[in-house]
Amino acid sequence: MNPGTDKDKPFIVFAGRSNVGKSSTVRELTGKKVRIGKRPGSTKWEQLVDVGPFVIVDLAGFGYMAGQSKTAIEEMKTSLIQKLEKWSERIILSVLITDISLFRTLFERWDSRGEIPVDVEFYSFLSEISPEVIIVANKSDKLRKKDLPKELEFMREKMRKAVPGVEPRIIVTAASKRDGIDDLRKAVEKTLELRKLPRPQW
Repeated sequence: MNPGTDKDKPFIVFAGRSNVGKSSTVRELTGKKVRIGKRPGSTKWEQLVDVGPFVIVDLAGFGYMAGQSKTAIEEMKTSLIQKLEKWSERIILSVLITDISLFRTLFERWDSRGEIPVDVEFYSFLSEISPEVIIVANKSDKLRKKDLPKELEFMREKMRKAVPGVEPRIIVTAASKRDGIDDLRKAVEKTLELRKLPRPQW
């Protein structure tokens, strides 16, 4: 399916770094078959999932891509940004999938080099082109339960600084175990309700 084939349906975009569980989350959310790569960065193009009142756009992962040069990775990121800007009028919600178990480590690594961490950069960008952004803190099962609250607060603080004046909306999931998927589904349905769109048949 090409994004230009059905010009009436709005988009809900799923974005995130490579290997954070975007496709797994979409599959668990919709119950539809979605290709899931076995290596980080193995999905090179978007997948579109028509769920009735809207289309889910499962974007290729940005950041590290297996076997790709730094130039190729930058070109991929630029391509993603251009596509999102092109589709911005159709986007009603963006869902940024992150790996909560690695967020702090990756943030501090990028920050130490004086660079904007890629998760934060995309949250800021999505907030500019999308009327609403939900952050999914996936892979929560890879953290010890006692560590989850402080890692969530760390993420919330950094995202809050990235988009001042907007309280980050974070949903904790472990897509591989279906944990938190119902919370994400309810959040999507709330967006649809506010826009007077029908609820999909999940």
